[in-house]
Amino acid sequence: MLVDRARDEMQPPQGLQRWAVVETSTIHEHDPRLIPVGLQAQERYLPCVSPQMQALTAVLARVAATTAPVLICGETGTGKSTLAQQVYEDSPRRSAPLAVLQAATATADAVNDLAALDGQTVLLEEVSELAPAVQDALVRLLNTARTDGGFRLLTTSSQDVAALASRKVLRADLLYRIDVVRLDIPPLRQRPEDIVFLAEHFLALAARRFGRDVRRLGPDARDTLLRYRWAGNVRELRNCVIESVLRCDHGRLRAADLQLRTAAPSDDPEAELVATLARLHAAYPTDLYGRMQRLLLQWALAACDGNRIRTAALLGIGRGSLRAKLRRHGLDQR
Repeated sequence: MLVDRARDEMQPPQGLQRWAVVETSTIHEHDPRLIPVGLQAQERYLPCVSPQMQALTAVLARVAATTAPVLICGETGTGKSTLAQQVYEDSPRRSAPLAVLQAATATADAVNDLAALDGQTVLLEEVSELAPAVQDALVRLLNTARTDGGFRLLTTSSQDVAALASRKVLRADLLYRIDVVRLDIPPLRQRPEDIVFLAEHFLALAARRFGRDVRRLGPDARDTLLRYRWAGNVRELRNCVIESVLRCDHGRLRAADLQLRTAAPSDDPEAELVATLARLHAAYPTDLYGRMQRLLLQWALAACDGNRIRTAALLGIGRGSLRAKLRRHGLDQR
């Protein structure tokens, strides 16, 4: 009975896709539908709420049902292989095995063997690492591939494939053949809405898996996570949260508990601004633009000691436009 129960708990929540798009207004902080049990599943069910991931998932749903080649690009740790896995499992070819080939160790013979995989899907990871001779073999194979069957090719890359093609590191004619549909996964720092949501997801996952009584993130931990750059993206965030949960000896994960690999949060001004926007949006969900414009006007006035001419110049707008904006926000007082 215990074995059966454990097996049941390891099954994915019904109806949840691997890149789950959910409305933030309709979920609870620890919605059990979003939290599969077992670290084996942690990369397979990643709830995302950002507009960028919602748009990407919508495209994926349309592309998966076809046989078109797909190139998935993104920084290391963003989840390229996970996304490729979903393309495969949402496709009509999901009943046939998925063949995975690592480009760095692939040989020309291994590429030639792909011709026998009729009706299957092939995932070629980090295509830019293919040796020149192996690129030649793949181009020849794709030139003779059947259009009414054969295998479907999914590729991933963490590098700028266009730049590699221009430097002749990657054959341009190979890029044209694999880059039919492009799915670009944005780095985590560019979609801060997902950072805390994913952190809560990994926290609940690890706490349940390891039997730790850690229930939520503290406000200071949330702020630190939003300010951190996450060079390793989702993979780094997952590892940080899991280690932090294992080390934590109280119910709320605080900033001091976070096991970050660098000493300080991001020093990237744009990343800091994006994190600030995310916090403001959480506080003022219906008037973010107006709130930001008012804050910007107040800051510019203070920076220019109230001088309207210098303030207009600093903001790159005319004095008439500045007067109108100040009046709109109730700041037109000398």
